[in-house]
Amino acid sequence: MKAVFYAGVALALVGLAGIVWFIQRVRRLRRSEADDATVQAELRMLVLVNVAAVGLAFIGLAVAVVGLIMAPGHPV
Repeated sequence: MKAVFYAGVALALVGLAGIVWFIQRVRRLRRSEADDATVQAELRMLVLVNVAAVGLAFIGLAVAVVGLIMAPGHPV
């Protein structure tokens, strides 16, 4: 069950990387001199990326917990 645990950790790390990318992109967008329509269009896309990244991180953590529970010698 180590493979399940490590797969979950990998998914969680990819999700975390997506969240960090999202934060950097929003900071760069706030500093830009773009017009309101461009900013709104970019934010719509970024919201979808953010939701996907948070979901992926959550699923990764859930898979990691399942891997820990299914490990041999676990008291449950």
